[in-house]
Amino acid sequence: MSEQRTRRSFLRDAAVTAAAAAGTASLAEQAAHAAQSSQAAGTRVAVLGGGVAGLSAAHELAERGFEVTVYERDTLGGKARSVFVPGTGTGGRLDLPGEHGFRFFPGFYFDLTDTMRRIPFPGNGNGCWGNLTRATAYMMSRAGGRADLTAPFPFPLPPNPSIWDRSSFLATIIAGLQTIARLTPLEAAFAAEKLLVYVTSSDERRLGQWDGITWADYIRADRFGDEYNKQLGDGVIRNLAATKSKDASTHSIGLVGEATVWSILGLGNEPNASVDRVLNGSTNEMWLDPWIAHLGTRGVTFKVGYNVDALSVSGGRITGATATGPGGASAAIAADWFIVSMPCERAAKLLSPAVLAADPKLADIRSLRTDWMVGLQFFLKKALPLAPGHVNFMESAWALTSISQEQFWKRDFATYGDGTVKDCLSTILSDWFTDGNFNGKKAKDCTRGEIATETWKVLKAHLNDTGQQVLTDDMLHSWFLDPAMVPNGAGGLDNQTPLFIQHPGSWKVRPESRTAIPNLFLAGDWVRTPINVTTMEGACQGGRQAVNALLDAAGSTRPRVPVHQLYRTPIFALERAEDKLRYKAGLPNKWDILDTRWP
Repeated sequence: MSEQRTRRSFLRDAAVTAAAAAGTASLAEQAAHAAQSSQAAGTRVAVLGGGVAGLSAAHELAERGFEVTVYERDTLGGKARSVFVPGTGTGGRLDLPGEHGFRFFPGFYFDLTDTMRRIPFPGNGNGCWGNLTRATAYMMSRAGGRADLTAPFPFPLPPNPSIWDRSSFLATIIAGLQTIARLTPLEAAFAAEKLLVYVTSSDERRLGQWDGITWADYIRADRFGDEYNKQLGDGVIRNLAATKSKDASTHSIGLVGEATVWSILGLGNEPNASVDRVLNGSTNEMWLDPWIAHLGTRGVTFKVGYNVDALSVSGGRITGATATGPGGASAAIAADWFIVSMPCERAAKLLSPAVLAADPKLADIRSLRTDWMVGLQFFLKKALPLAPGHVNFMESAWALTSISQEQFWKRDFATYGDGTVKDCLSTILSDWFTDGNFNGKKAKDCTRGEIATETWKVLKAHLNDTGQQVLTDDMLHSWFLDPAMVPNGAGGLDNQTPLFIQHPGSWKVRPESRTAIPNLFLAGDWVRTPINVTTMEGACQGGRQAVNALLDAAGSTRPRVPVHQLYRTPIFALERAEDKLRYKAGLPNKWDILDTRWP
């Protein structure tokens, strides 16, 4: 199956476009007209990419009086969008709600949620932010007869503090004891020391030393046992970020891990927020569709189905862009300012010799790396609330995580599909390059059907291993794999929408939102942002930074957009200050004793 817009998504985007744009003239004609009759010279902005970064930039610019046009090759919302399963809705019901992958909104998100508050939603005083609902626990599901652990997220105290029933509470106690019994004293001490070293490291050491080595190297994953690696390595890392410990830098994993711990303890969160929040319905219905519609009312124009091919350069400035529009026709893009807000692997294709001559440092974008993290939804005939939050399947070779959506959604699942679906076990596969538990094949080498079959078997092996039949074949209505996974002609799959990952040393080559080209700016989770890692918050921050850089370049007096800095506990302030001096002197962190790492 190739990645194509469904008839439903095409009609939705067409309707939004029609509401936001005036007339039916060709894109080139509109650009020429705008160049001649713009009421406010120098206010035309072309946003090249309609994902979270591009929409965030468009939102802030529209509020500041700019004339914004967003160009998107496929579907507005990018990887954050819902992907409704075409042809599944009957009797007037909506198609089943698929997605690129489930998403959550940690309490330490500030910028994205600030934007959500400013998107009107009927009945919500806080706009789309009011559609966030709290997940109150995290479940670590084990296979091979081991008990599952369910950890509560206690802060702020929920109205209904019940997290466990009798059996799950007993299982959690047993699981904790089993984990402790499997860790040697050296492993426990080593893990504790490495965590302490990171939180007491100065920014200089984090970016200069820890960003240069993988997390697997930092924790010495190759020296210790399976349980150590599951608890400190990929077993937990897959929940914190879309990456693997052998690929990601220590700083990127450490930073988001530190933020998560403080968030669990109720520190560094936005007001009335907990560490784990999800939407109370499909992403498009609860957030993206209202957002796009709101931007249309603010004058933003959307051009969907336009693949940006090249940037034109003259006199050190971007003078225009060209795109392939619907039907394959070439179209010209005219604007005063240009924001590239597409994924890094696509942005790299715009780096022509003329662009690089104007800003040679942009060549570093080509060295950024991507990986695969893809959603697979299992639509069930009965509700299956495994835990009031996310579930991590610890023995899964393909790094599976999931969430049972019905318990959080306001909309009855019976209003989707044929009316018999009661829940969606939304699953994510984060490792496509390791042999599967049962079929022995890498996910990338499997067909779509083989992936669904293997994943279903692994889920059952985790959930049914203690005698109870929690997940059974008769529960399954259907499944849906992200359509961006397309056949590669060799029996496996290619991923058309990979994710940027923070490989060791990536901070040095990641660009700022401001470029050396005075009217070109970059937005996305792949530019340098305070949150660092690949997240919707990072995409939003990238969009905000691009807007601020544009406002500076334009000499605008309009207010700059706030960009949030992650919480840093004052507890280790003195240690971090001391470590700054030690790092400059070429010394290791003072707590780095068992495995001293010199700068």
